[in-house]
Amino acid sequence: MKKNILLFILLFFSNTSYALIIESDKLSTLLDYIEPDTLVVLDIDNTLVHPTEELGSNEWFSHEVETKMIEGFDEITAVYYALPKAFYAEFNITLQPTEPDIPELIQSVLEQNIPVIALSTRSLFIAERTLEQLEKINISFFIPNINPDDLILPMTHPCLYKNGILFGGNNDKGYVLLYFFNIMNYHPKKVIFIDDKVKYLIAVEHALKDSGIEFIGIRYSGCDEKVRNFDPKKSDFQWQAIRKKHIIAENV
Repeated sequence: MKKNILLFILLFFSNTSYALIIESDKLSTLLDYIEPDTLVVLDIDNTLVHPTEELGSNEWFSHEVETKMIEGFDEITAVYYALPKAFYAEFNITLQPTEPDIPELIQSVLEQNIPVIALSTRSLFIAERTLEQLEKINISFFIPNINPDDLILPMTHPCLYKNGILFGGNNDKGYVLLYFFNIMNYHPKKVIFIDDKVKYLIAVEHALKDSGIEFIGIRYSGCDEKVRNFDPKKSDFQWQAIRKKHIIAENV
């Protein structure tokens, strides 16, 4: 088991900011870095949860995009082709925690008066579905003195804050979080951000580097094996099974 494997350390002396990025296959590693006035920020897909099957996973979506690119489409166009299928799948899959004790872990952090929110590239168009999926597996978030009602952040792409989740869509994750801090006039002493992708950890670290906020990034590796073992044939079978089920239902 990998735990606290050091990827790299970044030090910034502007506004006495400090940044550290490590790697771990256990979400509970964040407990080692909690102190007063800390905000815990969690990615959703392949960090907190993953689908019970291949269909609807991050790796499945990447496969769909890559397939379109092989057909000759540029990356942006390929993503637009893949999104409707991904939205359809999202309403027909269930999620499970990446580790069985994650709901209890989040609750224990909240009981220490440490706020916890999520920061995702999920689109605001599946915000309600995401909340429904997480509620079914007892995952929720809370940050005091911040209204949990819908808040549209006027950024380059549609961005929504709802019930403790920042649905950033195609926006830069780092600037989504920084914009949220500024618009809410909320500035924690430390941010612990956990994500399965290094590029998003770097994006948040970069956005916060002049803010005076200490940054701890954890590259979550708990789903790496699942991603490596992705089977596109299984996902195609699951997709066809869902479509067949709906076609039959429509004709009943």
